[in-house]
Amino acid sequence: MMARMSLGRARWAVPLFIFLNVWGLTTRGKFSVAGDEPHYLIICESLISDHDLDVGNNYTNGGGRWFAVKDLEAGPHARPNARGAIWSVHDIGLPIVLLPAYAVLTRLADRAPEGLLARFRMTRGHFGYGLISVTMAGAVALGLAWFLAGAARVAPPRAAIPVTLVLGLAPPVFSHAFLVFPETLALVVTCAVVWLLCMETKELTPARVAAVIAALGAMPWLHRKFSFLAFGLLVVVVQRHLPWFTQAGQRVLVVLAALFLLPQIAFHAWTWVFWGHLGGPQMLDSLPFTPDKWQAGSLGLLFDRERGLFSYAPIYLVAPACFALTWRASRWLLVPVLALYLPMTVYVDWAAGFSPAARYLVPLMPLLALPVLRALAYRPVRIVAIALLAFQILIGIAIWQHPRVLWQKQLGTNQALERIPVLGTGYERALPSIATGDSVVGGWICLAVLVGLTTAIVLSKTLRTEDTEVTEDTDQLWKDR
Repeated sequence: MMARMSLGRARWAVPLFIFLNVWGLTTRGKFSVAGDEPHYLIICESLISDHDLDVGNNYTNGGGRWFAVKDLEAGPHARPNARGAIWSVHDIGLPIVLLPAYAVLTRLADRAPEGLLARFRMTRGHFGYGLISVTMAGAVALGLAWFLAGAARVAPPRAAIPVTLVLGLAPPVFSHAFLVFPETLALVVTCAVVWLLCMETKELTPARVAAVIAALGAMPWLHRKFSFLAFGLLVVVVQRHLPWFTQAGQRVLVVLAALFLLPQIAFHAWTWVFWGHLGGPQMLDSLPFTPDKWQAGSLGLLFDRERGLFSYAPIYLVAPACFALTWRASRWLLVPVLALYLPMTVYVDWAAGFSPAARYLVPLMPLLALPVLRALAYRPVRIVAIALLAFQILIGIAIWQHPRVLWQKQLGTNQALERIPVLGTGYERALPSIATGDSVVGGWICLAVLVGLTTAIVLSKTLRTEDTEVTEDTDQLWKDR
Protein backbone atom coordinates (compact mmCIF):
# COMPACT_ATOMS: atom_id res chain seq x y z
CA MET A 1 0.00 0.00 0.00
CA MET A 2 2.79 2.42 0.87
CA ALA A 3 5.76 2.26 -1.42
CA ARG A 4 9.25 2.49 -0.01
CA MET A 5 11.14 5.65 -0.84
CA SER A 6 14.90 5.54 -1.18
CA LEU A 7 16.63 8.36 0.67
CA GLY A 8 20.21 7.44 -0.08
CA ARG A 9 22.68 9.46 1.97
CA ALA A 10 19.93 11.67 3.39
CA ARG A 11 18.87 8.81 5.67
CA TRP A 12 21.79 9.61 7.96
CA ALA A 13 22.82 13.04 6.67
CA VAL A 14 19.59 14.64 7.89
CA PRO A 15 19.82 13.36 11.51
CA LEU A 16 23.54 14.19 11.51
CA PHE A 17 22.79 17.75 10.37
CA ILE A 18 20.25 18.12 13.19
CA PHE A 19 22.71 16.66 15.69
CA LEU A 20 25.43 19.11 14.66
CA ASN A 21 23.04 22.04 15.05
CA VAL A 22 22.00 20.88 18.51
CA TRP A 23 25.64 20.32 19.44
CA GLY A 24 26.49 23.80 18.19
CA LEU A 25 23.80 25.33 20.40
CA THR A 26 25.16 23.49 23.46
CA THR A 27 28.53 25.22 23.03
CA ARG A 28 26.96 28.66 23.26
CA GLY A 29 25.51 30.82 26.05
CA LYS A 30 22.70 28.65 27.34
CA PHE A 31 21.70 27.56 30.82
CA SER A 32 23.43 24.34 31.90
CA VAL A 33 22.45 21.72 34.46
CA ALA A 34 19.25 23.62 35.28
CA GLY A 35 15.87 22.66 36.72
CA ASP A 36 15.47 18.92 37.28
CA GLU A 37 18.61 17.99 35.34
CA PRO A 38 21.13 17.86 38.22
CA HIS A 39 18.71 15.86 40.33
CA TYR A 40 18.52 13.15 37.68
CA LEU A 41 22.31 13.18 37.41
CA ILE A 42 22.78 12.88 41.19
CA ILE A 43 20.99 9.53 40.97
CA CYS A 44 23.59 8.43 38.43
CA GLU A 45 26.34 9.56 40.79
CA SER A 46 24.85 7.61 43.68
CA LEU A 47 24.69 4.48 41.56
CA ILE A 48 28.30 4.91 40.49
CA SER A 49 29.92 5.94 43.75
CA ASP A 50 27.73 4.15 46.33
CA HIS A 51 25.98 1.48 44.26
CA ASP A 52 22.63 2.49 45.74
CA LEU A 53 19.78 4.96 45.31
CA ASP A 54 20.30 6.79 48.62
CA VAL A 55 21.25 10.27 47.39
CA GLY A 56 21.40 11.95 50.79
CA ASN A 57 25.16 11.65 51.17
CA ASN A 58 25.71 12.59 47.52
CA TYR A 59 24.03 15.94 48.09
CA THR A 60 25.92 16.65 51.33
CA ASN A 61 29.30 15.48 50.00
CA GLY A 62 29.23 17.66 46.91
CA GLY A 63 28.46 14.87 44.45
CA GLY A 64 27.21 17.49 42.02
CA ARG A 65 30.80 18.55 41.31
CA TRP A 66 30.95 15.87 38.62
CA PHE A 67 28.50 17.94 36.57
CA ALA A 68 29.40 21.46 37.73
CA VAL A 69 26.91 21.88 40.61
CA LYS A 70 29.16 21.30 43.62
CA ASP A 71 26.76 22.92 46.10
CA LEU A 72 23.64 21.18 44.80
CA GLU A 73 20.89 21.10 47.42
CA ALA A 74 18.19 18.46 47.55
CA GLY A 75 15.28 20.77 48.33
CA PRO A 76 11.97 19.13 47.34
CA HIS A 77 13.79 16.77 44.96
CA ALA A 78 14.57 14.15 47.63
CA ARG A 79 12.80 12.73 50.67
CA PRO A 80 12.85 9.64 52.92
CA ASN A 81 11.27 6.58 51.37
CA ALA A 82 9.23 3.96 53.23
CA ARG A 83 12.44 2.45 54.60
CA GLY A 84 14.04 5.69 55.73
CA ALA A 85 16.60 6.11 52.96
CA ILE A 86 16.85 9.50 51.22
CA TRP A 87 15.73 8.85 47.67
CA SER A 88 15.12 11.18 44.79
CA VAL A 89 11.47 11.90 44.05
CA HIS A 90 12.29 11.51 40.34
CA ASP A 91 11.84 8.16 38.62
CA ILE A 92 15.01 6.19 37.98
CA GLY A 93 14.58 5.09 34.35
CA LEU A 94 16.48 8.01 32.83
CA PRO A 95 19.48 7.72 35.21
CA ILE A 96 19.69 3.97 34.58
CA VAL A 97 19.66 4.41 30.79
CA LEU A 98 22.21 7.20 31.07
CA LEU A 99 24.40 5.41 33.60
CA PRO A 100 26.99 3.85 31.22
CA ALA A 101 27.55 7.15 29.44
CA TYR A 102 27.61 9.06 32.73
CA ALA A 103 30.17 6.68 34.26
CA VAL A 104 32.55 7.00 31.33
CA LEU A 105 32.11 10.65 30.42
CA THR A 106 32.27 12.24 33.88
CA ARG A 107 35.39 10.28 34.81
CA LEU A 108 36.94 11.02 31.44
CA ALA A 109 36.19 14.72 31.86
CA ASP A 110 37.81 14.64 35.30
CA ARG A 111 41.12 13.87 33.59
CA ALA A 112 40.94 16.76 31.15
CA PRO A 113 43.64 19.45 31.57
CA GLU A 114 42.21 22.23 33.71
CA GLY A 115 44.36 24.84 32.00
CA LEU A 116 43.03 23.95 28.58
CA LEU A 117 39.44 23.94 29.83
CA ALA A 118 39.95 27.34 31.45
CA ARG A 119 40.68 28.83 28.05
CA PHE A 120 37.13 27.94 27.08
CA ARG A 121 35.73 29.18 30.41
CA MET A 122 34.91 25.65 31.37
CA THR A 123 35.53 23.43 34.39
CA ARG A 124 35.83 19.66 34.43
CA GLY A 125 32.28 19.47 35.73
CA HIS A 126 30.96 21.61 32.89
CA PHE A 127 32.91 19.50 30.42
CA GLY A 128 31.40 16.32 31.86
CA TYR A 129 27.90 17.74 31.64
CA GLY A 130 28.59 18.93 28.10
CA LEU A 131 29.54 15.41 27.03
CA ILE A 132 26.36 14.03 28.61
CA SER A 133 24.33 16.70 26.83
CA VAL A 134 25.86 15.65 23.51
CA THR A 135 24.95 12.05 24.31
CA MET A 136 21.30 13.07 24.74
CA ALA A 137 21.47 14.90 21.39
CA GLY A 138 22.89 11.75 19.79
CA ALA A 139 19.96 9.71 21.11
CA VAL A 140 17.52 12.22 19.62
CA ALA A 141 19.35 12.08 16.28
CA LEU A 142 18.96 8.30 16.30
CA GLY A 143 15.25 8.67 16.98
CA LEU A 144 14.89 11.15 14.12
CA ALA A 145 16.68 8.69 11.83
CA TRP A 146 13.93 6.20 12.67
CA PHE A 147 11.29 8.84 12.05
CA LEU A 148 12.79 9.69 8.66
CA ALA A 149 12.97 6.01 7.71
CA GLY A 150 9.26 5.73 8.46
CA ALA A 151 8.36 9.04 6.81
CA ALA A 152 9.99 7.93 3.56
CA ARG A 153 7.52 5.05 3.41
CA VAL A 154 4.44 7.29 3.34
CA ALA A 155 5.69 10.30 1.38
CA PRO A 156 8.43 11.11 -1.15
CA PRO A 157 11.81 12.42 0.06
CA ARG A 158 10.87 15.98 -0.96
CA ALA A 159 8.32 15.88 1.89
CA ALA A 160 9.93 13.42 4.32
CA ILE A 161 13.24 15.31 4.55
CA PRO A 162 11.81 18.82 5.23
CA VAL A 163 9.32 17.49 7.78
CA THR A 164 12.10 15.65 9.64
CA LEU A 165 14.30 18.74 9.56
CA VAL A 166 11.52 20.93 10.97
CA LEU A 167 10.70 18.32 13.61
CA GLY A 168 14.31 18.26 14.78
CA LEU A 169 15.24 21.92 14.38
CA ALA A 170 12.11 23.58 15.77
CA PRO A 171 11.13 23.74 19.43
CA PRO A 172 10.19 21.89 21.49
CA VAL A 173 12.34 19.02 20.13
CA PHE A 174 15.32 21.28 19.34
CA SER A 175 15.08 23.06 22.69
CA HIS A 176 15.03 19.79 24.68
CA ALA A 177 17.24 17.53 22.57
CA PHE A 178 20.34 18.27 24.69
CA LEU A 179 18.66 18.33 28.12
CA VAL A 180 18.68 15.56 30.72
CA PHE A 181 14.91 15.15 30.91
CA PRO A 182 12.83 11.95 30.59
CA GLU A 183 10.81 13.59 27.81
CA THR A 184 13.91 13.51 25.61
CA LEU A 185 14.20 9.72 25.75
CA ALA A 186 10.41 9.32 25.49
CA LEU A 187 10.66 11.24 22.20
CA VAL A 188 13.11 8.61 20.92
CA VAL A 189 10.62 5.84 21.78
CA THR A 190 7.82 7.68 19.98
CA CYS A 191 10.00 8.00 16.89
CA ALA A 192 10.53 4.23 16.97
CA VAL A 193 6.76 3.76 17.15
CA VAL A 194 6.28 6.00 14.09
CA TRP A 195 8.91 3.92 12.26
CA LEU A 196 6.88 0.79 13.02
CA LEU A 197 3.56 2.40 12.11
CA CYS A 198 4.83 3.42 8.68
CA MET A 199 5.93 -0.09 7.73
CA GLU A 200 3.81 -2.36 5.63
CA THR A 201 2.42 -5.22 7.65
CA LYS A 202 4.37 -7.73 5.58
CA GLU A 203 7.62 -6.03 6.64
CA LEU A 204 7.06 -6.72 10.32
CA THR A 205 9.09 -9.32 12.14
CA PRO A 206 8.68 -10.56 15.72
CA ALA A 207 12.03 -8.98 16.60
CA ARG A 208 11.04 -5.53 15.31
CA VAL A 209 7.69 -5.57 17.03
CA ALA A 210 9.16 -6.96 20.25
CA ALA A 211 11.85 -4.25 20.40
CA VAL A 212 9.30 -1.44 20.12
CA ILE A 213 6.83 -3.01 22.54
CA ALA A 214 9.58 -3.63 25.08
CA ALA A 215 10.48 0.05 24.88
CA LEU A 216 6.83 0.95 25.45
CA GLY A 217 6.68 -1.35 28.46
CA ALA A 218 9.69 0.39 29.99
CA MET A 219 8.41 3.96 29.40
CA PRO A 220 6.85 4.39 32.88
CA TRP A 221 10.30 3.84 34.40
CA LEU A 222 11.36 7.06 32.65
CA HIS A 223 8.47 8.87 34.29
CA ARG A 224 5.23 7.48 35.64
CA LYS A 225 3.24 10.03 33.60
CA PHE A 226 4.16 7.99 30.53
CA SER A 227 2.03 5.03 31.70
CA PHE A 228 -1.03 6.25 29.79
CA LEU A 229 1.08 7.32 26.81
CA ALA A 230 2.60 3.84 26.56
CA PHE A 231 -0.85 2.22 26.43
CA GLY A 232 -2.00 4.77 23.86
CA LEU A 233 0.99 4.05 21.63
CA LEU A 234 0.36 0.31 21.96
CA VAL A 235 -3.24 0.83 20.83
CA VAL A 236 -2.04 2.65 17.71
CA VAL A 237 0.50 -0.08 16.87
CA VAL A 238 -2.04 -2.89 17.28
CA GLN A 239 -4.72 -1.03 15.32
CA ARG A 240 -2.35 -0.22 12.46
CA HIS A 241 -1.02 -3.78 12.15
CA LEU A 242 -4.01 -5.75 13.40
CA PRO A 243 -3.68 -8.40 10.64
CA TRP A 244 -0.14 -9.18 11.80
CA PHE A 245 -1.20 -9.55 15.43
CA THR A 246 -4.18 -11.75 14.56
CA GLN A 247 -1.94 -14.03 12.51
CA ALA A 248 0.93 -14.18 14.98
CA GLY A 249 1.16 -17.38 16.97
CA GLN A 250 0.01 -17.62 20.56
CA ARG A 251 3.58 -17.92 21.79
CA VAL A 252 4.54 -14.66 20.06
CA LEU A 253 1.56 -12.81 21.53
CA VAL A 254 2.34 -14.09 25.02
CA VAL A 255 5.93 -12.88 24.72
CA LEU A 256 4.80 -9.47 23.45
CA ALA A 257 2.27 -9.15 26.26
CA ALA A 258 4.96 -10.01 28.79
CA LEU A 259 7.37 -7.48 27.32
CA PHE A 260 4.76 -4.77 27.68
CA LEU A 261 3.10 -5.67 30.98
CA LEU A 262 5.84 -7.13 33.17
CA PRO A 263 8.02 -3.98 33.28
CA GLN A 264 4.98 -1.94 34.29
CA ILE A 265 3.87 -4.42 36.92
CA ALA A 266 7.43 -4.46 38.27
CA PHE A 267 7.51 -0.65 38.30
CA HIS A 268 4.33 -0.31 40.33
CA ALA A 269 5.30 -3.14 42.67
CA TRP A 270 8.68 -1.52 43.21
CA THR A 271 6.98 1.82 43.89
CA TRP A 272 4.65 0.23 46.45
CA VAL A 273 7.46 -1.56 48.27
CA PHE A 274 9.82 1.40 48.54
CA TRP A 275 7.39 4.31 48.71
CA GLY A 276 4.29 2.70 50.20
CA HIS A 277 2.09 4.33 47.56
CA LEU A 278 1.35 3.34 43.96
CA GLY A 279 1.49 6.98 42.93
CA GLY A 280 5.10 7.36 44.03
CA PRO A 281 6.80 10.01 46.17
CA GLN A 282 5.13 13.01 44.58
CA MET A 283 1.70 11.72 45.62
CA LEU A 284 2.51 10.84 49.23
CA ASP A 285 1.17 14.10 50.65
CA SER A 286 -1.52 14.98 48.13
CA LEU A 287 -2.52 14.43 44.53
CA PRO A 288 -0.64 16.97 42.35
CA PHE A 289 -3.65 17.60 40.14
CA THR A 290 -6.05 20.53 40.00
CA PRO A 291 -9.05 19.50 37.86
CA ASP A 292 -10.74 22.84 38.55
CA LYS A 293 -7.96 24.59 36.62
CA TRP A 294 -8.19 22.44 33.51
CA GLN A 295 -8.80 25.49 31.35
CA ALA A 296 -5.50 27.07 32.33
CA GLY A 297 -3.58 23.86 31.68
CA SER A 298 -5.25 22.83 28.45
CA LEU A 299 -5.05 26.29 26.90
CA GLY A 300 -1.72 27.22 28.45
CA LEU A 301 0.12 24.15 27.13
CA LEU A 302 -0.80 25.33 23.65
CA PHE A 303 -1.15 29.10 23.66
CA ASP A 304 0.63 30.53 26.71
CA ARG A 305 3.00 33.34 25.71
CA GLU A 306 5.93 31.79 27.56
CA ARG A 307 5.08 28.13 28.02
CA GLY A 308 2.84 27.18 25.14
CA LEU A 309 3.70 25.01 22.17
CA PHE A 310 2.62 27.59 19.61
CA SER A 311 4.56 30.44 21.22
CA TYR A 312 7.86 28.92 20.10
CA ALA A 313 6.63 26.61 17.36
CA PRO A 314 3.91 28.33 15.28
CA ILE A 315 4.67 25.81 12.52
CA TYR A 316 2.44 23.36 14.40
CA LEU A 317 -0.59 25.62 13.93
CA VAL A 318 -1.15 23.68 10.71
CA ALA A 319 -1.34 20.33 12.55
CA PRO A 320 -5.11 20.35 13.36
CA ALA A 321 -5.97 20.87 9.68
CA CYS A 322 -3.60 18.04 8.76
CA PHE A 323 -5.36 15.71 11.18
CA ALA A 324 -8.70 16.67 9.65
CA LEU A 325 -7.52 16.19 6.05
CA THR A 326 -6.00 12.78 6.78
CA TRP A 327 -8.58 11.71 9.33
CA ARG A 328 -8.93 8.09 8.24
CA ALA A 329 -5.18 7.53 8.50
CA SER A 330 -4.47 9.76 11.49
CA ARG A 331 -7.42 9.57 13.85
CA TRP A 332 -5.95 6.79 16.00
CA LEU A 333 -2.89 8.96 16.72
CA LEU A 334 -5.14 11.09 18.92
CA VAL A 335 -5.29 8.21 21.44
CA PRO A 336 -1.66 8.56 22.63
CA VAL A 337 -1.73 12.34 22.11
CA LEU A 338 -4.66 12.74 24.49
CA ALA A 339 -3.27 10.08 26.84
CA LEU A 340 -0.40 12.44 27.69
CA TYR A 341 -1.93 15.83 26.99
CA LEU A 342 -5.06 15.48 29.13
CA PRO A 343 -3.32 14.42 32.38
CA MET A 344 -0.82 17.25 31.98
CA THR A 345 -3.58 19.83 31.61
CA VAL A 346 -4.63 19.25 35.23
CA TYR A 347 -1.13 18.84 36.63
CA VAL A 348 -0.35 21.55 39.18
CA ASP A 349 2.81 22.55 37.33
CA TRP A 350 1.67 22.21 33.74
CA ALA A 351 4.17 24.97 32.86
CA ALA A 352 7.01 22.53 33.81
CA GLY A 353 9.11 24.84 35.97
CA PHE A 354 12.50 26.08 34.79
CA SER A 355 12.69 24.53 31.36
CA PRO A 356 12.01 25.51 27.74
CA ALA A 357 8.40 25.77 26.63
CA ALA A 358 6.13 22.75 26.05
CA ARG A 359 8.44 20.30 27.84
CA TYR A 360 5.64 17.83 28.58
CA LEU A 361 4.56 17.74 24.93
CA VAL A 362 7.99 16.80 23.52
CA PRO A 363 7.22 13.05 23.13
CA LEU A 364 4.09 13.91 21.09
CA MET A 365 5.82 15.89 18.37
CA PRO A 366 6.46 12.93 16.00
CA LEU A 367 2.75 12.07 16.29
CA LEU A 368 1.87 15.61 15.16
CA ALA A 369 4.46 15.60 12.38
CA LEU A 370 3.12 12.42 10.80
CA PRO A 371 -0.29 13.90 9.77
CA VAL A 372 1.54 17.00 8.51
CA LEU A 373 3.71 14.77 6.36
CA ARG A 374 0.64 13.11 4.87
CA ALA A 375 -1.34 16.33 4.39
CA LEU A 376 1.44 18.16 2.55
CA ALA A 377 0.08 16.41 -0.53
CA TYR A 378 -2.64 19.11 -0.47
CA ARG A 379 -1.78 22.51 -1.91
CA PRO A 380 -3.58 24.63 0.74
CA VAL A 381 -1.57 22.90 3.46
CA ARG A 382 1.69 23.55 1.63
CA ILE A 383 0.89 27.26 1.26
CA VAL A 384 0.08 27.73 4.94
CA ALA A 385 3.00 25.54 6.03
CA ILE A 386 5.50 27.56 3.98
CA ALA A 387 4.20 30.82 5.47
CA LEU A 388 4.45 29.45 9.01
CA LEU A 389 7.87 28.00 8.25
CA ALA A 390 9.19 31.44 7.32
CA PHE A 391 8.09 32.73 10.73
CA GLN A 392 9.53 29.63 12.39
CA ILE A 393 12.90 30.29 10.79
CA LEU A 394 12.93 33.82 12.23
CA ILE A 395 12.28 32.36 15.69
CA GLY A 396 15.07 29.86 15.11
CA ILE A 397 17.49 32.65 14.24
CA ALA A 398 16.58 34.49 17.45
CA ILE A 399 17.14 31.31 19.46
CA TRP A 400 20.48 30.61 17.81
CA GLN A 401 21.72 34.13 18.52
CA HIS A 402 20.48 34.11 22.12
CA PRO A 403 19.98 30.52 23.39
CA ARG A 404 18.93 31.65 26.85
CA VAL A 405 15.64 32.98 25.47
CA LEU A 406 14.46 29.36 25.53
CA TRP A 407 14.24 29.63 29.33
CA GLN A 408 11.64 32.19 30.30
CA LYS A 409 11.75 34.59 33.25
CA GLN A 410 8.11 33.93 34.18
CA LEU A 411 7.27 37.59 33.66
CA GLY A 412 4.58 37.12 31.04
CA THR A 413 6.88 37.92 28.12
CA ASN A 414 8.47 35.89 25.33
CA GLN A 415 12.12 36.80 24.92
CA ALA A 416 12.47 35.11 21.53
CA LEU A 417 9.46 36.85 19.96
CA GLU A 418 10.54 40.18 21.39
CA ARG A 419 13.69 39.97 19.26
CA ILE A 420 11.66 39.83 16.04
CA PRO A 421 10.39 43.34 15.20
CA VAL A 422 6.74 43.83 14.23
CA LEU A 423 5.84 40.23 13.37
CA GLY A 424 7.28 38.68 16.51
CA THR A 425 6.17 41.37 18.91
CA GLY A 426 2.72 41.43 17.35
CA TYR A 427 2.39 37.66 17.69
CA GLU A 428 3.59 37.90 21.29
CA ARG A 429 0.88 40.42 22.16
CA ALA A 430 -1.74 38.19 20.55
CA LEU A 431 -0.87 35.31 22.89
CA PRO A 432 -2.20 35.22 26.47
CA SER A 433 0.01 34.91 29.55
CA ILE A 434 -1.95 32.20 31.33
CA ALA A 435 1.03 30.97 33.39
CA THR A 436 1.24 34.30 35.23
CA GLY A 437 -2.40 34.08 36.28
CA ASP A 438 -4.05 36.14 33.57
CA SER A 439 -7.55 35.28 32.42
CA VAL A 440 -7.99 32.23 30.19
CA VAL A 441 -10.30 34.23 27.90
CA GLY A 442 -7.34 35.03 25.68
CA GLY A 443 -6.67 31.31 25.35
CA TRP A 444 -10.21 30.64 24.19
CA ILE A 445 -9.90 33.44 21.64
CA CYS A 446 -6.68 31.88 20.31
CA LEU A 447 -8.42 28.51 20.12
CA ALA A 448 -11.27 30.05 18.13
CA VAL A 449 -8.76 31.59 15.71
CA LEU A 450 -7.04 28.20 15.33
CA VAL A 451 -10.38 26.53 14.63
CA GLY A 452 -11.06 29.19 12.00
CA LEU A 453 -7.67 28.63 10.37
CA THR A 454 -8.22 24.87 10.39
CA THR A 455 -11.67 25.25 8.85
CA ALA A 456 -10.37 27.59 6.16
CA ILE A 457 -7.62 25.14 5.15
CA VAL A 458 -9.98 22.17 5.03
CA LEU A 459 -12.60 24.04 3.03
CA SER A 460 -10.07 25.47 0.58
CA LYS A 461 -8.70 22.12 -0.50
CA THR A 462 -9.68 21.01 -3.99
CA LEU A 463 -9.98 17.23 -3.96
CA ARG A 464 -11.36 14.94 -6.58
CA THR A 465 -13.86 12.34 -5.39
CA GLU A 466 -11.35 9.51 -5.78
CA ASP A 467 -8.81 11.39 -3.62
CA THR A 468 -11.21 11.31 -0.70
CA GLU A 469 -11.38 7.55 -1.02
CA VAL A 470 -7.62 7.03 -0.84
CA THR A 471 -6.67 9.35 2.02
CA GLU A 472 -5.31 6.35 3.94
CA ASP A 473 -2.99 5.52 1.06
CA THR A 474 -0.72 8.53 1.31
CA ASP A 475 1.67 7.28 -1.33
CA GLN A 476 -1.18 7.16 -3.86
CA LEU A 477 -2.27 10.61 -2.74
CA TRP A 478 1.19 11.99 -3.50
CA LYS A 479 1.11 10.37 -6.93
CA ASP A 480 -2.22 12.04 -7.63
CA ARG A 481 -0.56 15.38 -6.90
